[in-house]
Amino acid sequence: MLIPVHLDAVETPILVALDGPSLIVRRAGVADIRLPLRRLGRISVRGPVTFAADTLPACLASGVPVAFLDGQGRALGQLLPAHRRHQDLAALVDEAIASGRFAAIRSDWRAAIVRRAVIRAVTALALKVNDLRARTVRLAAAHAVDRAGAPIATEELEERFRALLDGFVAERLIEEGAGLRFQGLDPDLDLAADLRAALAFELWPTIRELARYLARHGAKHGSEKALQARIVRRFEACLPRLDRACGEALALLRRCLREVLH
Repeated sequence: MLIPVHLDAVETPILVALDGPSLIVRRAGVADIRLPLRRLGRISVRGPVTFAADTLPACLASGVPVAFLDGQGRALGQLLPAHRRHQDLAALVDEAIASGRFAAIRSDWRAAIVRRAVIRAVTALALKVNDLRARTVRLAAAHAVDRAGAPIATEELEERFRALLDGFVAERLIEEGAGLRFQGLDPDLDLAADLRAALAFELWPTIRELARYLARHGAKHGSEKALQARIVRRFEACLPRLDRACGEALALLRRCLREVLH
């Protein structure tokens, strides 16, 4: 399994250098960390991280996306590899585009995966809602988190988790051979936006758990670094759920494409 890397330099600057097929992470006062590029799934960067000139091109050449966060853990942007690791999904999409059927397939697929995720969120959070529209359920989930009484605003927690979700989605699509074209370069092919819209609902149970924890132990996480570290740990702990949901969504898309095309 590929490894996610989170470089947090808010309190202590970090230097990232390249040594052959590996990244070397250097921070004052601690031993260097060696990270083989072939084992990395994605990298997120927060604070003053300095990359040697050849490191970011090496990440992209190895198919490793790099996400940049601001000091409060909000998404600033991403560097995405242009090449594919695999070609199955991308080839199917190209075939659907050529046949003129992709827009309809994509619309139906997005609606299906969002509805699945919405229903799971309603069940996990025991929400009482009048309808299953995404907006309705998102507001109900946010209110459920508000009731936990955390010292951090629900909107901020949601935004920070979604910033980490961006990197996860980029990694998974690159593994599927869906590079820049499918991650915002072409709005008509933006599978990343579709997956984020659905997977964001998978985050709400974890956000509520963290809010409840912070309501009880918030004093332990008074520093920005401690808070971000806790958010990252909670996000990584929910990766099995995200992996399952993302895998199901991509499998459904491939199945829909094959059924229509073949």
